[in-house]
Amino acid sequence: MAGLAIAALLAGRGQRVTVYERAQAGGKLSRVHAGGLDFSTGPSLFTFPDVWRQFLSRLDEPDPLELRPLPGGLGLHHTPFGPVPLPVPPGHPLSTHWARYVSLVAPLAPHLLTLLTTPPRLGDGAFRRAARALFRVTGPHSSAEGWIRAHGFPAALAHALRTQALNAGLSPRDAPALYALLPALIGPDVFRPANGMGALLETLLDFVAARGGRVLEDSAVSRVGKGQLTLEGGEVVRHDLLVSALDPARLAALRGQPAPSPVARRTVSGVAIYGALDKPSALPATSVVPPGDFGAFRAALRVGALPPDTLALVHADDRRLALLLTAPATGRALDLEHPWVRGQVERVGRVLGAPGLLASAGGAVALTPALYAQGGHPGGAIYGRAPGLWRGGPLHPQPYRLNRTLWQVGTGVHPGGGIPAILGGALIVDRLLREAGY
Repeated sequence: MAGLAIAALLAGRGQRVTVYERAQAGGKLSRVHAGGLDFSTGPSLFTFPDVWRQFLSRLDEPDPLELRPLPGGLGLHHTPFGPVPLPVPPGHPLSTHWARYVSLVAPLAPHLLTLLTTPPRLGDGAFRRAARALFRVTGPHSSAEGWIRAHGFPAALAHALRTQALNAGLSPRDAPALYALLPALIGPDVFRPANGMGALLETLLDFVAARGGRVLEDSAVSRVGKGQLTLEGGEVVRHDLLVSALDPARLAALRGQPAPSPVARRTVSGVAIYGALDKPSALPATSVVPPGDFGAFRAALRVGALPPDTLALVHADDRRLALLLTAPATGRALDLEHPWVRGQVERVGRVLGAPGLLASAGGAVALTPALYAQGGHPGGAIYGRAPGLWRGGPLHPQPYRLNRTLWQVGTGVHPGGGIPAILGGALIVDRLLREAGY
């Protein structure tokens, strides 16, 4: 998705753009077919829509997505201490604690768009003000776990907030404090396009095509050299500018450079299961089943072991059911018949009061770490190599420019996942390229 976003921006400025896709366009944002229904894969929630609006503004395009609010916001979090809806509604037993949490985070809200879309340079006044606001809110706490513990929230709310660290692909101890603030910053503003998340992919493809860009699917690159690419099959193509949306480790390998990736320093992978039910689901739009013990969860992931219970996201939309299980990034083929997958599905069904969760799902399909590893980071790490806390989030300069003609964009470069970080990273690289004369 990052590659298509930067392609549209460059083509909109008159550059002749060609996008080389290893397989289908869109990367993790794609479509699968199961039980007679189409499912959008990849990002499942559309948050911080102001980033999308800024992207549209730079292209001078109206919004074609028809974003619709998702009932229940970030979903009902089934913690070991009781269920917690995020955001917490008025009148809920945790509402006063939620209000305190929101008030602690509120000073950062006016600056979040700047953090997501502005190059991290201290010479930029707007970025400097945004960075100060973030430091005032996080204080001396560098990790999400440290920030949550310091503020003494009730156990159920604290556990629900910890799940947000997985937006960085990391445990709460390893994710920057910013991720503990996300529910307050997002609030109820959680959306999905009227025609599903796949509509975003189709829109980006349309934007590229309308500006004269070309998207070549099934055109895998086997080597990256100075100003040139070698495609599988041996064809060599030359370009004045190369922008990689690949994972940085994969790009390094294509350049003939070492790219060490110890399992303990990888972000998470996952198993994404899609099934068509025989009747509409009675579940909420989004349910979250976190691990019971984040310490045990972290310990397992760091050695590449399957955690005893994992983070599960469940999205229900009429007869469509998507179940996303967090897994270690070891490239394993964790298919529907794998004992661990079956055990986690059973656990989720019990917690949600929906035993036999996928029993009526016709032709369910699973995307596994083995699949994600084919085109991404070793082991299928969804967000690539885990940066140190001091490099995580938006505050630190990233290696957007590797040399005069080779640049990078995407989740592995601009830390963090989801649509806002990907589009924001594309806006940042577009600005830097314009400043460099492209």
